[in-house]
Amino acid sequence: MEILFTKDPHWILKWDEYVTTEDRASHLMLSDWNKSFESYGFEFEICIVLQNDTIIGGFTAVLAKAFFLKFYIVPFGPIVSQGFEVDLNQIIKSVYSRAVSKKCFYAQINIPFSDKLHPHLMPNTINSPFLESASRGHLFKYVYSSNGLNWKSFETIENENQLLESVKTSLRRDIRSSIRKGLVSKELITYAEIKNGYDLCLKNAKQNNYNLRDWNSFKQTIVSLIDKKSAKFIAAYKDDELKGALFLVKSGNYYTYIFGGTKKEKPDLLVGHFLQFEAMQAVINEKLSGYNISLGGSKGVVQLKNNYADDQLIFENSKYHWVINSFYFKMFLYFEKRLNVHKKFLSKFLSIIKRK
Repeated sequence: MEILFTKDPHWILKWDEYVTTEDRASHLMLSDWNKSFESYGFEFEICIVLQNDTIIGGFTAVLAKAFFLKFYIVPFGPIVSQGFEVDLNQIIKSVYSRAVSKKCFYAQINIPFSDKLHPHLMPNTINSPFLESASRGHLFKYVYSSNGLNWKSFETIENENQLLESVKTSLRRDIRSSIRKGLVSKELITYAEIKNGYDLCLKNAKQNNYNLRDWNSFKQTIVSLIDKKSAKFIAAYKDDELKGALFLVKSGNYYTYIFGGTKKEKPDLLVGHFLQFEAMQAVINEKLSGYNISLGGSKGVVQLKNNYADDQLIFENSKYHWVINSFYFKMFLYFEKRLNVHKKFLSKFLSIIKRK
């Protein structure tokens, strides 16, 4: 087994191909996704684990820094492909070692462990003794880490009719009604189309009081993922007017719903149902294993998502951290407490501090 830390374009390409098709991977491991943190002055690197020149696991790490404070954050993973579980402990150890070598005072990981036997999860029976040196949970909240998958399986769904039959009667009725209302779907490809769709999603986020990154900090990621066919931005139009859009990213042999937005109008065009149906048809067309409609959101959004999902695949005992330098960590807690917490920490704190 060889462990390689790299940002070489050759290996990044191979890594992204691995993340796209490896069942246990996540969009949080894609290079383009992690490049988005560069707008905050952060860096990222990829750890590739090789066996006979074949990738069998690894992780992507974000090096979050401000002043002399440096964090080593693994949003998802480390992971290993099925059959290489014996190597996981050594890879976890490499996270800690790399954080120390990078002079970070804190490191954290998020391994998709679960009691459930599922191809997109890792069994928590994997022997990982180095985790005994870590503490449970995450203390750095400003780089998103997934808590699980809101999963709809497509193993037995091969066409539109089977898809409709797989959902509840009420959803089937809403989907068919949305189609009869004259909605037309279109993939947003050009820069202008993508920005127009994102502007609608931003407006929707503000109206519903949830956070969505500003266009300038996220545009490169969105455009690059679409150009590489690693993502789809699907829009709904009626009479050539944009009514809604949703953004999907492909990884792990499935699509993940990232964000979306619709215009609220009367009569209700049921745009949300129309777009989710279009998203699921993309899964069928590409013969992927499933759709992660994602966890979280407002009460109404969570209910809608859960109505479409077959199962919530929650990660169990997945989040761990190491405080490498307690003095610097206490300084971080001091700054965090006195500055705005949560998402505002990034936008305000990091914009004030000179990036290294």
